[in-house]
Amino acid sequence: MFVTRNYKLKSVSFYTVVGILAGTGIGFALQYIDRIDSYLPTIRGMIIGFFVGTTVGLCEEFLFLEKFRKKSYLFLLLFRTIVYSCVFAFYELLINSLSKFFVSDLSLSKSINFAFYQENYLRDLGIIIVISVMLISLIQIRRLHRPGDLIKYITGKYHKPEEINKIFLFIDLKSSTTIAEKLGNTKYSSFLIDYYHDMTGAILMSKAEIYQYIGDEIILTWSFTNGVKDSRCINCFFDIKNAIELNKDKYLKKYGLSPHFKAGMHAGNVSVTWIGSIKKEIVYHGDVLNTTARIQDQCNKYEQCFLISEYMLNNLRLPEYLKSEFVDELQLKGKQEKIKIFGLKSITEI
Repeated sequence: MFVTRNYKLKSVSFYTVVGILAGTGIGFALQYIDRIDSYLPTIRGMIIGFFVGTTVGLCEEFLFLEKFRKKSYLFLLLFRTIVYSCVFAFYELLINSLSKFFVSDLSLSKSINFAFYQENYLRDLGIIIVISVMLISLIQIRRLHRPGDLIKYITGKYHKPEEINKIFLFIDLKSSTTIAEKLGNTKYSSFLIDYYHDMTGAILMSKAEIYQYIGDEIILTWSFTNGVKDSRCINCFFDIKNAIELNKDKYLKKYGLSPHFKAGMHAGNVSVTWIGSIKKEIVYHGDVLNTTARIQDQCNKYEQCFLISEYMLNNLRLPEYLKSEFVDELQLKGKQEKIKIFGLKSITEI
């Protein structure tokens, strides 16, 4: 939980930087529109941007993503607009009033009155609200896609197939059929929503890309360089495991059972491209995905929760809290060479 909180605080700092840049830009634009010789509007815009950006970041990371994750798009759009409009209105009036108070002989009450009625407060607020509604809409739409997909589509990246080196992690829920029969369709869907939500912190921390949700299976991927750095791809699985374990009582109370899962990991060159006309999506093609799926399928046979290929084991530094053990060699259909697979366990489990 501490690690997740640290990640969220880093995300808040990103919003702060964006707020400062946006505030400075808007302040400079208004300074030009109003033909003001001094840089006071730009400075005020920068300060307002700092406070607004930080507040928005805190709301996004600690309020909307947690407390309102099951609300509709329209509700979140309207609620965000109302909340952020109030935030903008408060900070603009506060900073403008204090600015007037310190650079003039007016009292604080008269400074507030001047800032509200004589400094184009309502006009500036209207401009900011229009911009914020557009940005909020973009944020909401962006969450329907994997991070970066919109930029890749706009810039034309992967419109033609390219070959890249990727790591894939297949995580599959154990005894999913039994769980579905016990809970029923609706409650089982709720179970999966909570299950995937509780993985979020670990996925974000590892900088993984969620490739696909396939029923009760989730496929994560990294560029090879990014995934092996600090053993992110390996730590991701065990961070997810810890997150689910920390929420075990919640699952038992709500569903009468807690989730257990198995996983397989492999890496190699795959082709990546956009497909589809009605619904566009970035997809990966190659034997690596089939091999990863086969590796994961062996978990039950060998009573392992996490299996990785020899290629993965040889190309990363195993964290000190883990130990590997040779499990078997897989003979893949259509291939002459066998693939060695290894089980990973915490040293406390051995």
